[in-house]
Amino acid sequence: MKRFSLLLALLLVLTGCADSSTGRPNPFQYKGSYVGDNSAVIGIAQNLPMHDCYKSIELQTKKRPYGLTVRYDDPELERLEQERLAIRNAATYFTLVKNAEIVRFAFPNRTYAFSRPEMEAWLGIDFSTIKWEKDLVLRLDEKIGNEAQTEDYFKRI
Repeated sequence: MKRFSLLLALLLVLTGCADSSTGRPNPFQYKGSYVGDNSAVIGIAQNLPMHDCYKSIELQTKKRPYGLTVRYDDPELERLEQERLAIRNAATYFTLVKNAEIVRFAFPNRTYAFSRPEMEAWLGIDFSTIKWEKDLVLRLDEKIGNEAQTEDYFKRI
C-alpha cells in the first residue's frame, strides 16, 4: 500500500509537470494590461505567432498616441503570410492592451504600422468588446482568410 501511494503521488506530480511544460501560456492571460506594463507586453510578444524570432520591444508611454514597436529577426516567411501574422498580432495587442493606439512590427526589410481606429473599422469590431480569444480568431480568420481583403487592408494604410 505504501508503494502504491508513493507511485500515485509521483504520477500526479509528473503529470502536472508535463502539462505545464508542454502547453504555452495563452496571451489572453494579459487582457486588460497597459502599454506601460513592460512584463505584460513582453509576455504577449513571447506567446504570439513569430515569437521565435522576437528580439525586443520599445514602448511609447510618455505621450499619446501610446504604442509599441516589436522588433523581429527575419521570420523567413512569404510576404502574404508575414502580413497576415502581423495583422493577427496587432489585433491581439489591441484586444489585450487597453491603451495601445499604435502597434508597429519592425522586421529587417519591412515595418508594419497599425492604428486601433483603422483596424477596428476594417474588422468591424470594437476591440474592447472582445472577451475570448476564439471570438477574435473567428473574426480575423473571416477577414484575413481572403487574400484580396488582406491586400486591400495594406493598400488602405
